[in-house]
Amino acid sequence: MVVAENNRLNPNPITKFFVVGLLGLTVVHSIHLILEWAVIFIISIMYLINGFRKDAVKNIIVFGILFLAPNFKILAQLPIIIKLLFSLIFVIRMFYIPYAAGKFLIKTSDVGSIISSMDALKIPKVVSVPVAVMFRFFPSFVEEKNNIKMAMKIRGIDTKNPLKYLEYVAVPLLIISSNIADDISKAAETKCIANPIEKTRYITVGVGLIDFIYGLTMAVIVIGGWLCLK
Repeated sequence: MVVAENNRLNPNPITKFFVVGLLGLTVVHSIHLILEWAVIFIISIMYLINGFRKDAVKNIIVFGILFLAPNFKILAQLPIIIKLLFSLIFVIRMFYIPYAAGKFLIKTSDVGSIISSMDALKIPKVVSVPVAVMFRFFPSFVEEKNNIKMAMKIRGIDTKNPLKYLEYVAVPLLIISSNIADDISKAAETKCIANPIEKTRYITVGVGLIDFIYGLTMAVIVIGGWLCLK
């Protein structure tokens, strides 16, 4: 996981969590199509100003492809096979906006700042500790997956066959996942994560101008998108 640190243009993790939760509501209550694009462009701009140019471009391209999927009114007139295919694409598009905000949160936040943010919000340890473990686990999981694929490529092993993929990639990943989880648990216990006393954090989080701009802009777009559809 690459993190943009010491950047005044990188919002507080609290703001990012707020945006992810807010955009998650668009799954059950959609917003205007133009405002969907506005959300995607803002997230891409946030990627860009934090140094993730490829992710900014990729974000727009992926949503552009998903945007071409017909809505449910058009799908009702299509044959059943085509209807099933495009229905899946349309559902993916519905979840893509909160997914994009969540990916931005993960890409630009480290574990220390996330835990400090949750401590500032007085979030119980039963919630903050699993979240911290999750943020430690997935980057390690992706790294190990890439290492396995690189090793297979060096040995000339092809993974296009689904059975071979299960044998050479999925099975080792299951074993490695268990080892990663054990290592993270041991590291957490070593650092006395279960100790109930208040801990000193080396990373402090604050609220800056970018937090108000990012959070307020997303709130205005989402609320305005709901009002436009009434």
